[in-house]
Amino acid sequence: MCFVSKQLKEETRQGFAALEDPLAGLLDMLEGSSDWKGKGHSLGHYITNELQLWIKEHPSIQQTGLRLKKLQTRVFRILAQSHANLLDPLISIYQLHTAERNYLLGHVSHLYHKGKYKEAAILSIKLKLQPDLEVKEICIPLLLQDKTNIVESYVSDHPDLQCKLLQILDTWCEPDFNPKDIARQFPDLSTIRMDKLNHKMLSKLIFRLLEQYNLDPALCPNAIKQRHLGTLKYLFYKRFVEKSMTQENWTDHF
Repeated sequence: MCFVSKQLKEETRQGFAALEDPLAGLLDMLEGSSDWKGKGHSLGHYITNELQLWIKEHPSIQQTGLRLKKLQTRVFRILAQSHANLLDPLISIYQLHTAERNYLLGHVSHLYHKGKYKEAAILSIKLKLQPDLEVKEICIPLLLQDKTNIVESYVSDHPDLQCKLLQILDTWCEPDFNPKDIARQFPDLSTIRMDKLNHKMLSKLIFRLLEQYNLDPALCPNAIKQRHLGTLKYLFYKRFVEKSMTQENWTDHF
């Protein structure tokens, strides 16, 4: 197995060296196959990762100017279909961090308007575009699908975005909030987790995030009110329904 891997590595690198433009060659290969679209380690994944390493040893083959821009345009078609584990090497190989910010934002917007909300968010994270995007637009469709892990990654290291996220969640704790009103804004979502959008689940999420981000609970007045009401309901139940609370304990609470 080690021999096969070593032989494959050598042949792959010889192939790179023989190509006039290895960066264009990789795109030709990816565009002509589909094995790289899955989560597993395919030949496409292997060759992409090897090219990233090979470029570090041969920096002179990097492209610039118009030629690089043409390659970047092509690679975005690949990124739109790629699993997350292929994004980092492709972003590195095609120097997407050096591309014009508006150009990158345009591609994220394209993904978003095609209903690829998860892909748009992940690409935004990889390219560090969060400050130039609306938290509400990116995060709400993800929250509706219970993709909280991506939302948390999206606002990570951005305290201002964390505050905005919690303010959004807090508006969902208003008494007259109806999650169906939000869901109707995203008719292309095939799965919406309504069970995660009730006040109890939202409150639990809000207080977890407040603690995680070390933010002032006053940021979420509706959630605080809901928690206080919940405490009151519990105390009234213990005192007047279950009748397991003594007068002394009742007085202590009030």
